[in-house]
Amino acid sequence: MKLVVGQTCTGHGVCEGIRPDLFEVGSDGQVRRLTDAITEADLEDVEYAIGQCPARALALIHQP
Repeated sequence: MKLVVGQTCTGHGVCEGIRPDLFEVGSDGQVRRLTDAITEADLEDVEYAIGQCPARALALIHQP
């Protein structure tokens, strides 16, 4: 699975608060992924972060 941060990101940082090892708000106010690949162990937290994002800017893409 690949994590995508969309252009609607407004840098609230909710995702960073949930998993600072996977998300970071940059100096430009936009969230950056610290990794592209999401493991099964990360999945529950990432799905929670997606649901909590006020800008609905996060998504998981299932890749073969």
